[in-house]
Amino acid sequence: MSEKEPGLPKYQIVKDYVLAQIENQEISKDDRIPSESEFSKMLNVSSITVRKALSELVNEGVIYRVRGKGSFVAAGQTAVAEKASNLVAFVISGVEMYDSSYMQIMKGIQSFLGKHDCKLIIEFVENDFEQERELILRLIQSDIRGLLIYSSDPVAAKSYLNDIRKKSIPFVMLDRSPAGYPVNVVTCNNHDGAYEAVEYLIRNGHKQIGFAAYDFHLSPEVDRYNGYNNAMTNASLPINKKLLYLEKELDYDTLARQIYEGEITALFCTNDKRALEVLEQLTSRGIRIPDQISLMGFDDFESSKFAKVALSTVKQYFDVLGYESAKLLLEISEGNSYGNKKVMLPTSLIIRDTVRPV
Repeated sequence: MSEKEPGLPKYQIVKDYVLAQIENQEISKDDRIPSESEFSKMLNVSSITVRKALSELVNEGVIYRVRGKGSFVAAGQTAVAEKASNLVAFVISGVEMYDSSYMQIMKGIQSFLGKHDCKLIIEFVENDFEQERELILRLIQSDIRGLLIYSSDPVAAKSYLNDIRKKSIPFVMLDRSPAGYPVNVVTCNNHDGAYEAVEYLIRNGHKQIGFAAYDFHLSPEVDRYNGYNNAMTNASLPINKKLLYLEKELDYDTLARQIYEGEITALFCTNDKRALEVLEQLTSRGIRIPDQISLMGFDDFESSKFAKVALSTVKQYFDVLGYESAKLLLEISEGNSYGNKKVMLPTSLIIRDTVRPV
């Protein structure tokens, strides 16, 4: 046992020895394992190396310690089986990967999973729900600990969410979820973020404020619309239906005419993607932002601060979104969570150059 495999960390030799003993049923639940000094002699490694290995085995739930008596097997074969399924799959569907926000989500997920000896599998699907569904159904046949899902169509996703539940595989949805279907989801406080943005426009004298959606079937956009609606209502301002742009294709000629005729002085866009498109389209028509219309986005993409006119927006913290999603998933998988949770993360108002007082 003193021979070491090339490239294998020394502490891993100790871990593998203990795990092999459990797997081969040479030791079982509550059996004592060798002491640090016994391991040092047996495997020809230092006591520091043994200590590191045993600490990791304790953290993984494979062994437990009793002061003055030594270390003992915690869960036999069960511990080995649980250790083997520490793979977490993150499915991202229907997103454009040019922006760093998705990298921030992945960084947040990896930041948490890395502390808990879990490995992350990342699967991209290009705006094809059927492909998304097939991928999920394939993943739940494999040995995974849980699923993190960023779906292109959460309503349609109900078709495969039932399959995940039948398999008893923990899952958490990120950013959006199907209405009327209970799931664990982590999202930002879309309503309050939008409310704060519109309230800021109102404080700057704007009364004729429009709303521009991008994918209005998604729950975050509906929540942001409700935030816009409530901010206007609570300020006793009428909502002009002619200033609501809820379709995917925005009628820029009509919007430009409304600006020139003074029917609209500010536009709240449901995300930065829409806001940056509006900025590009209006400036190409000779409209000056913010002189002729103020513009507000939502998300705070990295590119927003470098736009032709630096975009005022609502910032959501994508790294925290990833971190908290992974945290919730592991809580569920370890049985430390009950019921379905909707975790809402705070947002911040970021004021740059696209908003000016009336």
